[in-house]
Amino acid sequence: MVAENNRADISPAMIEIIKNSLVAITDEMGVSLKKSSYSPNIKTREDHTCSLFNLKLEMLSQTAHQIGHLGAFPFIIKKTMEEHDIDSLEPGDGILVNDPYRGGTHLPDIILISPLFYKDRLWGFVGNLAHHSDVGGMSPGSMSGTATEIFQEGIRIPSVMYMRKGKVVPDIQKMILANVRTPEERKGDLAAQIAANNTAILRVNELIDHYGFDDFNRYCDALVEYCERRMRAEIRKIPDGVYDGEDFMDDDGSTDEPIRLKCKLTKKDDEITFDFEGTSEQRLGPCNATFYMTMSLVMYTMRCITDPDIPQNEGCYRPLHLKIPKGAALNANFPAACAAGWEISRRGIDVVCRALKDAMPESVPAGSNGAMNQFSFGGPRLDGGQYAYYETTGGGFGARYDKDGMDGVHSVSNTKNAPVEEMELNYPVRYRCYALRPDSEGSGKFRGGIGIRREVTFLTDVTTTSISDRVKFKPWGIKEGGGAIGNKFFIDTPDGPRPMKSKDFQRAKSGETLCIHTTGAGGYGPVGERDPEMIRIDVADGKISPERAREVYGWDGKPPENDNL
Repeated sequence: MVAENNRADISPAMIEIIKNSLVAITDEMGVSLKKSSYSPNIKTREDHTCSLFNLKLEMLSQTAHQIGHLGAFPFIIKKTMEEHDIDSLEPGDGILVNDPYRGGTHLPDIILISPLFYKDRLWGFVGNLAHHSDVGGMSPGSMSGTATEIFQEGIRIPSVMYMRKGKVVPDIQKMILANVRTPEERKGDLAAQIAANNTAILRVNELIDHYGFDDFNRYCDALVEYCERRMRAEIRKIPDGVYDGEDFMDDDGSTDEPIRLKCKLTKKDDEITFDFEGTSEQRLGPCNATFYMTMSLVMYTMRCITDPDIPQNEGCYRPLHLKIPKGAALNANFPAACAAGWEISRRGIDVVCRALKDAMPESVPAGSNGAMNQFSFGGPRLDGGQYAYYETTGGGFGARYDKDGMDGVHSVSNTKNAPVEEMELNYPVRYRCYALRPDSEGSGKFRGGIGIRREVTFLTDVTTTSISDRVKFKPWGIKEGGGAIGNKFFIDTPDGPRPMKSKDFQRAKSGETLCIHTTGAGGYGPVGERDPEMIRIDVADGKISPERAREVYGWDGKPPENDNL
């Protein structure tokens, strides 16, 4: 149970002030990282996360730029500091790590942790994680769908001192840059991570100047306890019981055998246990997740089904218990490939939702896109040199008990998309299509969200990879709601379309087009109860074809009542 803070001098108003101050600092870190980075994946898509930690290695605040990292950072800091002597750290030091088996996620996610000193006293730590668009490995973008061990996925950085007293360690930087395809971009993005941490160090020092070292720490501790109380209060609202959920991944990228994901949730009073016993063993391909990535899916789901206004810090994790057999696909052993760890961990979100759909019918949506739809490609530029690009693509969000699902969004991520104009300006590509994918939704009283069509024509020969899912096992509906259409990927060539698997590694020639057609999401409720006016509006908007509207929804073919549509 949460430790009650009974000190009369702890002001609720001051807790709120400290909370917002810490959130503002991590947000400003994110702005600094975004504005000073080189790659579109960070500066435009905001695929990064920033956090603050106290001296007890407890997370005090975290940005919401990339919610997929929610559960990872509290473990990253603890695992990293097991390999370093805290007493030997000095101002200006910086520790770099990306190894999934040392608390990281997958290799492109590089983490920089800096000690935060106030004058001559170590107060805590500041850290940021940024997804670099290439860290070496067998394919541009370092996200091969056919890797069979982590050594093929890129350079592993095993928690090393990247900075000493404010200066980059030259040999460490040279080693990293020698193992990536785009060294200047990587150098610039690493410098942006340094700038972000320096921003936080400055701002926390200003807060301590204002409130005093000891008083500021007391309120940080009180904030963690406050968040724990709020999370426990939300968990109490869930009916006590044992709930089971199950779903499957299409394959692992190496064989066609599906991967089973199974979770038993046990909720009692103000605590909840997630037991993934029964999940398939780790696989040869890259569809493996570490414990830390799986914790991220659990925390993300809890934030969605409870109160998303609860500040994100260490207190949120205390009522949650995670059990995963060692060697399972959601808790893989070294040296398993894990580039697709976010794919399988995100499918775990749908597993948890399936378990809770009857217990929390007003909080749990139908099956969503459930995949990050990760694509990377790279090759020569038109004017010489090399490039590598990484991107994710959204899809449909599941229908809710009282409304349609959202169209063309990341169901499990806050990352943005890179605009067509930026892509064509920076890379030798042209967009043939970027639009919603009609007829991709699951039908129902409330339909699922619509997927996306993204078609990119290459102007040079490239290597392209895919790491996705939801081709065979498609998003599911709730209470007679229909399932969605599923993902479809192919390369359009002069000889016709060449299929791509959801996890694949192919070469494409100049003039060929990568086609990414993502799935919509499941529907909610019987299709016969859908409001006819909503059907007409979807047809007018081009989201549903007249043929599907008539066949599936029973549309009468009348024009929309609103003449402006």
